[in-house]
Amino acid sequence: MNVWSDQYAFLQNPRLYPVLTGFNANIDRIIPVTPSLLCDFRKQKKFSSILNRLQHSMRYCSADEMVIHDHAVFSEISSYFSNTGTFALGGQAGIAAQQMRRIGIAPVTCAVPGAGPRTRTLLQHAGVLPLTFPEAGKHPDRIHLIFEFSPGLIPLAEGVVPRNNRFIVSPAHDPRTVVIPIDRQDSFLNQIRSCRRAFLSGYQFLEKKEDFITAASQALAIRRVNPLMRTHMECVSGVNSRVISMIIEHIFPHMDSIGLNELELGEYMRSFDPKSISGSPLSPVSMVRDAVACAHATGVQRIHVHTFGYYILILAPGSGEPVLSRNALLFAAQKVAGEAGGGNQVMSCEGLNAYEKILAAFGPVETPGIFTVEDQIVVFVPTLISQGVKKTTGLGDILSSTAFVADPF
Repeated sequence: MNVWSDQYAFLQNPRLYPVLTGFNANIDRIIPVTPSLLCDFRKQKKFSSILNRLQHSMRYCSADEMVIHDHAVFSEISSYFSNTGTFALGGQAGIAAQQMRRIGIAPVTCAVPGAGPRTRTLLQHAGVLPLTFPEAGKHPDRIHLIFEFSPGLIPLAEGVVPRNNRFIVSPAHDPRTVVIPIDRQDSFLNQIRSCRRAFLSGYQFLEKKEDFITAASQALAIRRVNPLMRTHMECVSGVNSRVISMIIEHIFPHMDSIGLNELELGEYMRSFDPKSISGSPLSPVSMVRDAVACAHATGVQRIHVHTFGYYILILAPGSGEPVLSRNALLFAAQKVAGEAGGGNQVMSCEGLNAYEKILAAFGPVETPGIFTVEDQIVVFVPTLISQGVKKTTGLGDILSSTAFVADPF
């Protein structure tokens, strides 16, 4: 434990540069899950599929998202919860942009072709420059439902580490909200030339192959706008296999980095190998092997997997300095623990135990947390945990975006 305490204690803040985020920002309605809420849900037979997914998420204490494509159905469930919860800026791009300003980056530009007026105002109040394109279609504010839960409300699956988490119910977005209007693309690129990092998301809302081709060409243009630009795609849970295949084929080739949690890693691994058992609780060693396999399958030079208690980073050889990448993870862990609230921060016991298992499988090491597995560099850090967590919503996006912009790979 002392070696990791020292790593955190002597950590220096990284140098940070202008950032672009895109393409999904919305408003989150954050709803605490209580026994009475579950009881009410069970009485609403029309919401049974949502309840089943929520309970699965709770059973595994894992973040998950369900996208509702029938707008009438989403409107009905949204209306049902219209008198509860609290509001916050949401969407991966919105959450990441807000976090970039919190850690002192300026300017932060958030490209949101379909953001509603209240969403734009929230971004502006956070000190973010929202780039919107009304000619792509006037869009209302979208409110996503975020069900935050604590362990213990239903029995946990065997081997699951108890933790607070959330389940998201969101409406399907118009694919136009994920692409820049063609006639505005040159102007957009001129506005982001100073950026060195692009944290991109929302691709799960694309539908047709043509949508993916357009989005891929724009991702390539963003990547080329500055020689120092690095692009990152943040994954989400609950995406159907066809969309995952399209993302792998069209979007990943233009990404320098991807971020995902353990559930999302499992979904992508099943796309590469339908017989994969990923997605059930995996050992830390199995998670490292899956992450390395994902790096081989995608060719992406940086893959960041975050799970409770520890983070795993896979780097292609020669893509950077592993010690600096490790420091970026430590920096992000500090920021996330602070955002979770709850006051006192302690080293994760799960993370320390995971490190011992990984060390036994892949060690020894000369530098804490840095291994070579097959032909890939593996960076591992145990996280800090806030005792008495006050929020879980957006923490994965805060973590991934902070680690990405702080990593000089």
